[in-house]
Amino acid sequence: MFGFSAFFFSYSTMVSIAAVDGLSTVTGGTVLTTTMIGVIAAQPFAPWVGRAMGLKGALFFALGLQLLGQILGLTVPAPLLGLVLAGLCGGVGFGLFVVLANAAVPSTTTPGRIGKALGFFGGITSLAAAIGAPLGLWLVGAVPVWTFRVIVCLSLLLAVPTVIKYLPGREPKAEKLSDGDSGATVHGRTEDRGRTEGTPPRQTQRRGGRSLGEVLYLVIMLSPFLIGMIVFGVIIGFGPGEDVAGAALYIGAMQMSAVVGRFAAGAIADRFSPFALNLLGLALAIIGLVVTVIVSGGMLFLAMMIIGLGLGTLQSASLVMAFSNVSTPAKASVAWNMNFDIGLAIAGVLGGLGFTYLGDSATFLVCAALLLLTGVLSLILRALRRSR
Repeated sequence: MFGFSAFFFSYSTMVSIAAVDGLSTVTGGTVLTTTMIGVIAAQPFAPWVGRAMGLKGALFFALGLQLLGQILGLTVPAPLLGLVLAGLCGGVGFGLFVVLANAAVPSTTTPGRIGKALGFFGGITSLAAAIGAPLGLWLVGAVPVWTFRVIVCLSLLLAVPTVIKYLPGREPKAEKLSDGDSGATVHGRTEDRGRTEGTPPRQTQRRGGRSLGEVLYLVIMLSPFLIGMIVFGVIIGFGPGEDVAGAALYIGAMQMSAVVGRFAAGAIADRFSPFALNLLGLALAIIGLVVTVIVSGGMLFLAMMIIGLGLGTLQSASLVMAFSNVSTPAKASVAWNMNFDIGLAIAGVLGGLGFTYLGDSATFLVCAALLLLTGVLSLILRALRRSR
């Protein structure tokens, strides 16, 4: 909760802190993208860090990097250099943290409750984003930047007791198995979680060597989720509009609605087609974006809530789709998290350029058009696949 909140404190305020330091919106958006590049680049190395340091040590290392980023933001005198170093350290730390924390979930519960635990994990991380983003945006406008960074540091330190008490460190090799994908330690009772019940091991091995066509299929099917995360990042990083007062309140409404959408879609995903839920989330997000362009005041709250509900539904549905198309939970988690983080990275550039040169309304309409395009592509591809 606190490790994720600290990241979204920083993510939502990167552009605002750049403005306080006299930098342009485009520069702030570019630094935001640099931060997300750090997140994405670190994720493939998380399994190695987990094996080398043990889960507990690796999580301490990830939290420490995020903490170092805040300290550099406080102490480096050149505004742009300080912002870039803070973003890179925080991004690399969070990239390691998100993979390691996700990989730790199965070891905290019994095999029959792993799905429920992952769902709870997703809800908690969504709630952390829902609290961290708007609260950070409000704080950076209410207190000096150095005070804000101290608050983020305290949030990171609050994550430490959980790591100490509940998560394992190094374990004897004879007592563990490595799943080869997440770098997490998995005990014998969870070694078969990468296969659905009744599926023989050889099928898992066959699926692991999927063709380029199958990979492209997964990329296209997750593309609406990718664009959804761009929308998510644009609104968090740049607000619901250039002239909207109290942006944090609108962002908070969207975030809380996204949490509701994620829980609700996750609860019914076992009984309904995740693809249909994905399209439903996409439609809600498009409607919300269009409404955002044409309304103001109280109706803008409604528009933000519709967008949040759609994005939350997209998150849950796309995660289920990833698990159904990838051979192991670890690989599915990586595919889903990479789309999430790449979307946030693109949002920094798209938001900076869009808000500067097109304006907020045109930027939101471009996002709606991209959502519609990816939805149509995924619908066509699924129809072709089913007809075969």
